[in-house]
This record gives sequence, structure tokens and C-alpha cells, in this order.
Amino acid sequence: MKINEYVKNASTTRAMLRDKKLDNLHMTLGLITETGELADVFKKSLAYDKEIDWVNVKEEIGDLMWYIAGLCDINNFDLEDILKTNINKLKTRYPDRFDKVRAVKRNLEKERETLES
Repeated sequence: MKINEYVKNASTTRAMLRDKKLDNLHMTLGLITETGELADVFKKSLAYDKEIDWVNVKEEIGDLMWYIAGLCDINNFDLEDILKTNINKLKTRYPDRFDKVRAVKRNLEKERETLES
């Protein structure tokens, strides 16, 4: 499935609240909730030696994507464009590959330029 096709399909399963501000808040709070659920899987593995349920991990990633898709749909953002822009920003930061020095000493001005182009 193409990513923008997913956004369109996911929108049919989203509750539409009274206004855009509430819809955005719903999606943002959902992202926080699902991130906590994903983190809990790894916390339980770390702290309680519980085996990681990879089916559940994939489910939580899917739930996170659903909320991201919702934010994109509500705000008329093209998720493919967002992903391309993100990669371009990361290539600006790490031209060859990840580098610890570049991670700390980021050229935020150049990154912003990339984001705005």
C-alpha cells in the first residue's frame, strides 16, 4: 500500500471532532498514548525479563502511523513529501552516514534551509 493511500483509508476510521484544533489534539494525544504502549513493551523486557511480543510491537507501530496519518489528513499534509523532506534534512546533517560529532554540532541554519526548500 502506498503511504498516501494509507492516509486516505485511515481517515475513514477517525472520529471527527468539533473543530481542527480538537482533531489535532486528539491525534497528538493518541501519539503520546501509543508511544507509551510501545515503550512499555521494552520496559517490561528490560525490567521484568518479559519476552518481547513482536506482533504487539508491530501493532503499536501501526497505531502510531494511524495517528500520524490523521495529523497529515487534518492539515492537508502530504506524508510522502514529509518523508522525503526528512531524509533530505538527515542527508544535510549526515552527508555520508551517521556521525557522532555531526549529531552534536548540527548546522541548524542549513537544516532549516533544507526544510524550507
